[in-house]
Amino acid sequence: RACAHARRIGGGRMAEAADAEAAVENVTAPAAASSGGGRRLDPLVLLRRCAATNKKVRLVDDVLDFDGHHIHRNAKCGFKLSPADSCIDIGSVWFMFKEISGDKPYSQDVAKKHGFKYIGVAHRGDLCDYLVGRADTCRGLVLEIIEGRKRPLEDRTAAGVSGGGALRGTRQRTSGAKPSTPQAGGAASSGARDLSREQLQKAGGSAAGKDFRAADISYADVQARVRPVKDLDVLVRCPGRTVPNADLILKIAQDEVNNWHVRRRRDGPRDAASVGGKIPLIRELEALISEDKANKPIILVPCNKTSPVNLLNVVRFLQDGVYEKTDVEHTRYFESTRMEYVDLVRNVQGKMWTFEVRDTAKNFTKSQWLRVVAVVADGSEWQFSGWPFETIVDLFTTIKGVFFRENGTLTPLHVRDWSVGILDMHPLQLQHRFAEVRDLFWVEVEKFLASYRNKKFVNHTSLDKVRISSEKPKPVL
Repeated sequence: RACAHARRIGGGRMAEAADAEAAVENVTAPAAASSGGGRRLDPLVLLRRCAATNKKVRLVDDVLDFDGHHIHRNAKCGFKLSPADSCIDIGSVWFMFKEISGDKPYSQDVAKKHGFKYIGVAHRGDLCDYLVGRADTCRGLVLEIIEGRKRPLEDRTAAGVSGGGALRGTRQRTSGAKPSTPQAGGAASSGARDLSREQLQKAGGSAAGKDFRAADISYADVQARVRPVKDLDVLVRCPGRTVPNADLILKIAQDEVNNWHVRRRRDGPRDAASVGGKIPLIRELEALISEDKANKPIILVPCNKTSPVNLLNVVRFLQDGVYEKTDVEHTRYFESTRMEYVDLVRNVQGKMWTFEVRDTAKNFTKSQWLRVVAVVADGSEWQFSGWPFETIVDLFTTIKGVFFRENGTLTPLHVRDWSVGILDMHPLQLQHRFAEVRDLFWVEVEKFLASYRNKKFVNHTSLDKVRISSEKPKPVL
């Protein structure tokens, strides 16, 4: 009776082990059929058979299903775009045929977005005719590969991906058979390990067995940043002993780890090297802001309710590109309705800058004058009265001047003699053009910020009224 019981137990274990080995063999049967006894069926031939018989080809987990034949999308097929190129992958051919046959847009951007190679118009028509059976051959076919007499030269990377995919499928399906005894499970797992070794050797060595997601930082990057602090043996053999400057070393290493992905921008033509070793104005402003965030650059506009640009509409115009005339009520009570200053935001050289806009420079300190970067001139004789400059030339050398010429008016002759940028305004109904005027204004200001500023401020005198030309400009007919 004991012997019969042992035979039953042994027979059950042998049956379970045989079932596990059969499961492994079933998983690898398609691969063995395609690479074994007969000639290899090229993926392009399989795609042509499915296209000719109107059978759907599906892509699941980067594997194409050709009516029971599972082939990775990166597998090479017997088609070349040019004699000098290598064989194209079957996934790119399948994607092109799917998009064209479905009347979907197919372009280089579409193919690149989905990770496929683009097939141009020169080959697309003949290739589609070949796939649907209208033609027996087409330009770009490699007959030796199509007929199975030769195999395409596979990339090591492509082989690694396909080998890894097959290996993952083998492990998943093998683990699905739950053995009732540890011995049967051990037999199945050992068979799977032997199978894994064979597949790794066929798929291209150890590279095929790597199944991991590419990290943001690799081990090579870590090794490139390693700097020996002290002999490793000494540190290991003397635990507890303090390392000189350890805190500083750890802080530097932590900063490098946190900011390893930040690319240091090389100083371009906007920096000090581009202006003969002198510091451009924008760097001076950055130094002032680093001392105190309230030190915002200043733009001065006319304190004039009839000026085309004043404190009431400057934010909407210079920030949003929308120009609005001030209404009658605000114009009548201009002195009481306007604010002391307003802020507007602009992207300058990739950074968001906040500019402080004022319409009077009365009681300005030296620090405030150093922050003035632009002035909007209206051509009046009293606008610059009391400003700390000796001449009007010194004013527009130190500060960028801009004059907005209203539609239907002419630029005064004395303004033409000033070193200011003259920008033409448009009729109010053409609102879409005011965004262009806004951008032209900031082009002038940014160019001035990127240059070195010659400071012509003086303490012993100030500007008086500007002499206005009595002659009127003659219109050009």
